[in-house]
Amino acid sequence: MLRVVEAISDMNIGGAGRLLINRIRNTDREKFDISVVIPKGSMLKELLLLENVKVYEVDGGKNRSLDLKGFKGVLSVLRKLKPDIVNSHGSLNTRIAAKICGVKVKLFTRHCDFPIKGVFKFGIMRRACGFVNNILNDGCIAVSDSARNNLLAIGVAEDRIKVIINGAYPLRAFSDLEKTAFRSAVKIPLDVIVVAIFARLEVYKDHITFLKAAELLKNENYVFLIVGTGSEEKKIKAIAKELSLEDKVIFTGFIQDVAIWMNITDINVNCSVGTETSSLALSEGMSLGIPSVVSDYPGNTYMVKNNVNGMVFPQRDYISLAEKIRFLSGNRDVYESMKIESRLRFENELNATRMTKITEAYYSDMYEALTKNSQD
Repeated sequence: MLRVVEAISDMNIGGAGRLLINRIRNTDREKFDISVVIPKGSMLKELLLLENVKVYEVDGGKNRSLDLKGFKGVLSVLRKLKPDIVNSHGSLNTRIAAKICGVKVKLFTRHCDFPIKGVFKFGIMRRACGFVNNILNDGCIAVSDSARNNLLAIGVAEDRIKVIINGAYPLRAFSDLEKTAFRSAVKIPLDVIVVAIFARLEVYKDHITFLKAAELLKNENYVFLIVGTGSEEKKIKAIAKELSLEDKVIFTGFIQDVAIWMNITDINVNCSVGTETSSLALSEGMSLGIPSVVSDYPGNTYMVKNNVNGMVFPQRDYISLAEKIRFLSGNRDVYESMKIESRLRFENELNATRMTKITEAYYSDMYEALTKNSQD
C-alpha cells in the first residue's frame, strides 16, 4: 500500500478542494493510504472527515502558498508520516518540506490558469522559475490543457507534466415532485426559466457580466441564481440593486450541497475571465444534462463545445451572453440536443471515476519509476 499525503492551502471550499474530495471518494483504499494536510480552520475539514481520511491541521498556510508557520507545520507532519507520495495543491510550503524530507515522489497539481506576468515569460526569471519547479517536483498534474500551457509558460519541463482532466461526482437527479416542492419553497414559479452561475464571488469569475445580461433579460421569463460566496459579495449585491434586479436575482450564499439548486437550473453559466481550467460546476451540471453558456476563456472552451453541449460568448460581452441565453431557452430542439450531448460529455470524460483511475495509475507509475531509478 502506498502512503499518500495530499496538502491543500484553501480555507474555503473551492474547485481544488472539491476535486480532491471527489478523487478521495473514488480512490482504492486497499492500494492507497491517504492523509490530508490543511490549515487550521479550513472549511474542508468536515467534508474530508466524512470521507474517512486522516486529516492533519497545521498553523499558517491559510490561502497562502508560502509562509514560515505553514512550512514548519507541514514539515512536522511529513517527518511523522514518512509518505511515499506527496501531492501539493497550492502549497509551496509542502513542496519544499517534501524535498527536505526526501519523499520518493513529489508532485503538485496546477488547478488554475494564471495570467503570467511578462517578467516571468522570458529570460532569466523564466529559467529560474522553471529550475525551482523542476528541482522541487518529480511531476506536475495539470487539470486541463490550459493549465498545462500555463506551466510550460513558466518553464516547467514538458516531460514533467501530466494532464488529468477534472472529474466531478455525478449529482443525484431529483424527481419532478422534489423539484416542484423546492421551487415552491424558494418562491420560483414552475414556468420560469432558471439561469444560474455556480462560482465563488471573486473578480475573475466576472459576476458583473452575468448581472448585466440579467438586466437585459429582466422583463422576460427568467430568474437568475448566484450560488456561492466570496470577497466580492457586497459589491455584486450592490450592483444587482443598482440594476433593479432585486426581484430577478437570488443570492443563495454558500451552499455545501448544490445538488437541488443545480436540479432546478435550466441553463448553467460561467463568465470567467481568469484562472478557469475545467470547472467542476460545469461538469456537475452536465451530469444532469444541463446545457451551458460560457465565456471563451481557454478552460471553458475545452469543457463546452460551441453549439454542441452549450454555447460560447466573448469574455465580458454581456449582450452576447443575453442573446445566447435567449436563443437556447427559445429553441427547444436545440436545447434538447444539447442536454443529450452534455450528459455524453460527462460520461465520456468529465467524471470523477475516470479522473481517479488515471491519477492512481500516475501515482503508481511514478513511484515504480523513481524507485527503480534509485536502485539502478
